[in-house]
Amino acid sequence: MMHRFRSWHYRTKYGICCRLTRVVEFGLGLLLLCMPSGTAEAAQSVPRNHVAGQQAVQVPVEVVACRVGVGGVYKLGLWTPVTVTLRSSRETTGRVAVVVPDGFGNLCSYELTNVSLRGGHDEQVEVLVQIGQTLTSLEVRWKGEDGSNAVTTFRGKALGNGEVPLVVPAHVPLFLWIGPGDLGRFFRDWTRRGNHWCQVTTVGQLPQNWLAYQTFRAVVLCTGDDARFIQELTDSPQIVEALRRWVEAGGKIVFSGGPKVRPLLEKGGPLSWAAPGPVVGGITLRRTTGLESLVKATRPVILRRSDVPIVAHQFKLKDGLIAVREGNVPLVIRRAVGLGTVVTTTIDVSHRALVEWPQWDRLVAWLVGNEEVFLEDEANVAPSRALMHYGYTDLAGQLRAALEVFPGVPFVPFAWVAGLTVVYLAIIGPLDYWLCGLLGKHRRWTWVTFPLLILLTGFVGIVLASRKGDILHLRQVVCVDVDLTSGTLRGNCWTNVYSPQPAAYRARFQTDRVLNPAPSDVKLGWLGIPGHGLGGMESPANVMLLPGAYLNEDGHVFRELPIGQWATRAVWAVWTQQIRELPLDCRLTDRDGTLRGQIVNRSPFTLEECVIVYGNWAYPIGTLEPGRVWETGIGEDRRELRSWLNGLHVLFEGQGPQLQTRQQVQPYDQASRDVAYIMRMMGFYQAAGGKAYSQLSHEYWPSLDLTDAVLNGKAVLVGRIQPPAGAERQWTEFGVTLENEDEDHISMRRNSDVFWRFVLPVLPHQGETAAVQTADSEKNE
Repeated sequence: MMHRFRSWHYRTKYGICCRLTRVVEFGLGLLLLCMPSGTAEAAQSVPRNHVAGQQAVQVPVEVVACRVGVGGVYKLGLWTPVTVTLRSSRETTGRVAVVVPDGFGNLCSYELTNVSLRGGHDEQVEVLVQIGQTLTSLEVRWKGEDGSNAVTTFRGKALGNGEVPLVVPAHVPLFLWIGPGDLGRFFRDWTRRGNHWCQVTTVGQLPQNWLAYQTFRAVVLCTGDDARFIQELTDSPQIVEALRRWVEAGGKIVFSGGPKVRPLLEKGGPLSWAAPGPVVGGITLRRTTGLESLVKATRPVILRRSDVPIVAHQFKLKDGLIAVREGNVPLVIRRAVGLGTVVTTTIDVSHRALVEWPQWDRLVAWLVGNEEVFLEDEANVAPSRALMHYGYTDLAGQLRAALEVFPGVPFVPFAWVAGLTVVYLAIIGPLDYWLCGLLGKHRRWTWVTFPLLILLTGFVGIVLASRKGDILHLRQVVCVDVDLTSGTLRGNCWTNVYSPQPAAYRARFQTDRVLNPAPSDVKLGWLGIPGHGLGGMESPANVMLLPGAYLNEDGHVFRELPIGQWATRAVWAVWTQQIRELPLDCRLTDRDGTLRGQIVNRSPFTLEECVIVYGNWAYPIGTLEPGRVWETGIGEDRRELRSWLNGLHVLFEGQGPQLQTRQQVQPYDQASRDVAYIMRMMGFYQAAGGKAYSQLSHEYWPSLDLTDAVLNGKAVLVGRIQPPAGAERQWTEFGVTLENEDEDHISMRRNSDVFWRFVLPVLPHQGETAAVQTADSEKNE
């Protein structure tokens, strides 16, 4: 009887507790349903007009509007312009900050520290930010030196010009068309083919910082004969200068214009840098067979009697390569400007006859270097399945994964974590149930075994985690590109930080001990994971936002950068500068497509694993020590470029009359973590076969591809840097440095891979002359 009473008492007590718990849960749920939704009211309180926000305090400075992106689009993780419109009743100075989410679940405040307002009218301030998640709202803050403060939140259509800014995936090619006219129907059709086009018809809506163009693979600047647009270009020197700097830093621009654009191309004009030489006249074209054969058109360009004639500008070429001709009249000229490329069309590609030509889209795709989109359509290429296996579809994701490998820090694969999780669940579930059944009929021992199993698992986890050590690790990859013709230098530094303990760091980029002179234009930001994979910025599961915001001050310094325990945080620095002393002397000439001449290493660095790429050939030259001279000779060792990049070789099958040959390439290893292997593919992506070979896109940092430099008639030398003797201490501090306010000195281990790439000029052989444009109007009729 006593046993039955205890059993009944236990069941009754347990049943009463369960019922009481359910009653409490039901009451709380009913209370929550009856309460008004704060988020819904907040969303409705934001007006849908251009004001979009509600000022927290009435102050002399008012945040009126904002515009995100260029042409209404942006890519996650890349520098994006946010144009903020401020209204001040008087002259004042202060700080402007834009708060947006990063790719790690934190808020980041991008602050300009010295903003002056003249007062009396609306003024625009451009702030470069990195957006890490699909943007639903952003906050703009003003803090004046006089103590005034203003905070405004923008949502929905208020983030753009009446439209919600569009997020373009990392692997999608993005192009910008700058010019008058409505070409939206063409862009919608091109977008269905796997790329995205946007258009800006007003020069004033273009960014004033060259980094804002890094989202685009190429830009088309087509002025036509629109007098308004041409005048806007003339009145916007800062915007045109940003375009020029972007091209010099590795961008690609296609320029086209009508007869009225000639004043912009003359010496001293705002677009003189885009012209291959002085304009000496123009020729009216009677036919366009050169363009028709270029795109293999089945229908010709039809000119109506009412059409304005198609006029081709005549240039006295100083440099450049004529890519397309109509008879002896050049139609397309490409040339190198710094590290970038300018493709000049001597005719107006926005002419009515060309726009309504059925093959106009193929012509534009060829000009911007996107003709592979038609090859993929014709070949019906299957989409890459790299995301299914590796979590990324772009080469930037593979480089980001390589930065996760820290020498000395054990790496635990995700499969192990998943397997141990399954084992843990099996132990605390079925195994614990079975063990408790052996100890007692009512399994009350679970109150003892369950906590013991949790404590044991936690102890094992702590023991395994202690193997990661207590030292800060930095994994760093640096790529420095130098154009020996103009002295332009562009650098990229990708750094991943492993922290053994939670801390907030001050991060900055340091180069003054290695580069002379020190660069003045440095931009430091965080580095996210592009794509839809685990932890990717485009993943729908990546929506968590942690409280508080760390600071990016003027794009130079991170303050209070949070890193969790045994966690990583990646940052990315980009800089440009003009160097006075060239690190290499070269005298190279082209003799029947073969490179001849010599190169002298004037720098204090030792270049290892050097390879020169020119034309269709790769010349391995080994190590180039300081002061050493490399000189080509007859029978110089060289490899076909495709063979060097993708292992292309010829196989012989059969014997005698049945002998057959076929070509075979070595598949690209998408799982490789060798940074040299990845950087080689990023450096010559199009030359290796592009996406058809690697099955990965290269649209996140397309300017790293130097294939266009080779197509422009340049040679490219690639090598790895070893620091000079006695300079190891300086090189350990080259790159991203971390400081902690709680510690005077942070002990860290830095593992760096430094690659230098030089764009070398190649002159024609003696007896040959450079291309000079001449035209005879009689031969063109």
